[in-house]
Amino acid sequence: MKKHKKSFIIKKRYIFLLAIIFFLIGSISVKIFCNSTNAVAAVSVADTLNIMGPNNPVSIVLDGEIRQIEEERLRAEAERIAEEKRIAEEKRIAEEKRIKEEKTKTEEQKIVNEEAKKGKIAYLTFDDGPSKQITPAILDILADYDIKATFFILGKMANMNQDVLKRVYEEGHSIGHHSYSHKYSYIYKNIDNFLGEINSTDKVLKEVLGEDFETKLLRLPGGSFEKHKQKFLKAATDKGYKNYNWNALNGDAEGIDLPKNKLINRLKATAKGKKEIIILMHDSDSKKTTVEALPEIIDYLIEEGYEFRVLDQD
Repeated sequence: MKKHKKSFIIKKRYIFLLAIIFFLIGSISVKIFCNSTNAVAAVSVADTLNIMGPNNPVSIVLDGEIRQIEEERLRAEAERIAEEKRIAEEKRIAEEKRIKEEKTKTEEQKIVNEEAKKGKIAYLTFDDGPSKQITPAILDILADYDIKATFFILGKMANMNQDVLKRVYEEGHSIGHHSYSHKYSYIYKNIDNFLGEINSTDKVLKEVLGEDFETKLLRLPGGSFEKHKQKFLKAATDKGYKNYNWNALNGDAEGIDLPKNKLINRLKATAKGKKEIIILMHDSDSKKTTVEALPEIIDYLIEEGYEFRVLDQD
């Protein structure tokens, strides 16, 4: 509003100045015309102003108006420039403040994220192998990432794929019992059958890996969550075995040929918010998508700050 008012005043002064000039031109031209007896004298604007002279009162007024108009214009221009600088400075200060606040917020969030990642442990475990195709593929992936896992093997599969079992052992992975046959109806019929399955598997392990090999790691087929399995768990514990269930999984036992993305999302959902996770997966030859999903699962766990370890007997 203030700028518009100043502009209006300047315009009025220009109009007033032009009016005076035209008035003088008109007056002088008329006077010359009236005094001439022979012809009309054409007088230019420049001649008219020269006739007025520097001390002419009208010239003095005109000069004063011109100076005042010019001063007003320069003052308005200076104020405009000053206002633009003020606005630019305010924007600069505001932007610096925003960047600083954003940086502080980012650094604080980074600290929070780093704190949240501390002490996170992931145990990759695979049941039902070793298999001829899937287990070697999983071992290749683990070797690429330099990660060790825990394999809960079936005695009958170890007997069928002895070379694969040797590779699991030689590459430093942990090995545990998962029964010999995986037949629930036989295993859980009585304690003798249950312990007999463990002994049969133990015999195969020693035959393939050497008489000095020993493991007390155990995962009951189907886990030991149910009440009716507690007596079998106690029988194993009394023999010195340490049972491990799971608290996260990729869901590869929940269907046949489940899509890779479904396995990845299942893992993310079951692992969310947990500092220590034992992940259930399977390495039987029907689990092709488990192999496909494994690299992305590992990448996700790394990104979340998990350290990889194997289950032990302590």
